[in-house]
Amino acid sequence: MDAVIVGDLGDGWDYEVLNRAFRALMDGAALIALQKNRYWETAEGLSLDAGPFVAALEYATGREAEVVGKPSPAFFELALTDLGVPAERAAMVGDDVEADVGGAIDAGLAGILVRTGKFREDLVSDSGIKPTATVDSIADVPALLDS
Repeated sequence: MDAVIVGDLGDGWDYEVLNRAFRALMDGAALIALQKNRYWETAEGLSLDAGPFVAALEYATGREAEVVGKPSPAFFELALTDLGVPAERAAMVGDDVEADVGGAIDAGLAGILVRTGKFREDLVSDSGIKPTATVDSIADVPALLDS
């Protein structure tokens, strides 16, 4: 096996899946993560996302995953290149203070946090990330950009 690509398996994550991935990595496979979000919002509330499983594999193997999605700067650079827009003229809008907003700010974009989905005020405060702006709804974004 050349690579272990970690995305979201939802309830499919279990010891067997992690151990199979671990063994492939120990046999030399590359570790690629589609993202490293800590959690996401489900009908039942906040639930573990792929990030904790990536972190477990990184810890167990002593290797760092190549992250190809948010919050990787390469993810934002690719989007900007595709759009033909410089970072200073772009904004990321999302409900994830770390992957969406923090990733965008680290890549030179504005990071607009929306108080919907998995937004939690205490988690924003604890993150140490200062969004460029915070809005109640994505419907508020056009007026923000016009100002």
